[in-house]
Amino acid sequence: MLVINKASERHKAGHGNFNIEIVIPGKNRENGDPGFYNLGRFDDAHLKPGAFIGMHPHKNDEILTLMRLGTMLHRDSTGKEVAVTPQNIMMMNAGSGIYHEESIPADKYKEDVRLLQIFIRPENEDDPPQVQFANAGELVPNHWRLVAGLKSSKAPLEIKSNILVYDMELEKTTASLPRPYFQNTVYFIYVFDGAINIPQTALEKGDSIIADDENMLLQVDVKSTVVCFVIDKDARYTRNGMYSGLRGN
Repeated sequence: MLVINKASERHKAGHGNFNIEIVIPGKNRENGDPGFYNLGRFDDAHLKPGAFIGMHPHKNDEILTLMRLGTMLHRDSTGKEVAVTPQNIMMMNAGSGIYHEESIPADKYKEDVRLLQIFIRPENEDDPPQVQFANAGELVPNHWRLVAGLKSSKAPLEIKSNILVYDMELEKTTASLPRPYFQNTVYFIYVFDGAINIPQTALEKGDSIIADDENMLLQVDVKSTVVCFVIDKDARYTRNGMYSGLRGN
């Protein structure tokens, strides 16, 4: 299986100092589900100083904020107020319900923000909400970094669903995929920056692929950043999340 979602197929949203490109991972599949197993959707976001996203709810979404550049001020209904950075990434397990707002106060932060906000379908509905922060460590060129995953993976951030999230910076190398963690593993790979080549196919910034061949190689000539989701095809999950579910796309 090799299904390719082109960058041009992403949905655009936002305006002014807040713009996102929405990736619908199940877009080119024929089963009518906008998600891909427990990966509901994700947003490739570019925010500028002064951006403000007011308090809004989530329910039964697992929300990973994978920061790549800049600083964003987070507030939520659990009482947390924390600066999220590439060194302090965030996971919201919305469960039965949580409210949050994000902003880049122009008087405090002068740098643009680049991030992925990833909406994953949890295994169970209405778990108690929680918000996690962690330092996932430095990116080492040409090595996968495990950012988040189910509890048994011992990832820095826990996702309450059978999925692992890796990222990697690559340059002039040929890289293997992360090892398959589940008995029935499938991969969803997104080019955040740069360009990669797989057999007979060139992928550019914003493109993504679905692949189930663990031996597939990524060939990279220019400096690139790739995010890889390792997904359990046998996972149990709910499609009732506000953003990750059937009606959130």
